[in-house]
Amino acid sequence: LGLSARSEFRLSDWFAEIRDRFDLIVSNPPYISETEMADLSPEVRDWEPRIALTPGGDGLSAYREIASGAPERLLPGGRLIVEIGWRQGASVASIFAQAGFGQVDVLQDLNGHDRVVRAIRA
Repeated sequence: LGLSARSEFRLSDWFAEIRDRFDLIVSNPPYISETEMADLSPEVRDWEPRIALTPGGDGLSAYREIASGAPERLLPGGRLIVEIGWRQGASVASIFAQAGFGQVDVLQDLNGHDRVVRAIRA
């Protein structure tokens, strides 16, 4: 796509190894709550790495971590976009708004379920 001169990818445990500031942060964190794990189809529940599916508890801890670290890592006007579980839109939007993000929106997938939350650093 000709993006190599304009993009860079880094590996980090959330923001632990990240010191720079960016225009965009995108994440598909683990978001399935502990109680929802039993309801997953066996081909997902039994074969996907557990850490990729759930952080345990209410499934929202990754969003709390992202909301706490992202403002320092985004440039003013930078955007944060995350995938969410279909029942988490209001909760994740609230977490981001409480962290000081503006223009927090919940976007739906083709089935009309909440699927993405996006926000802008003020």
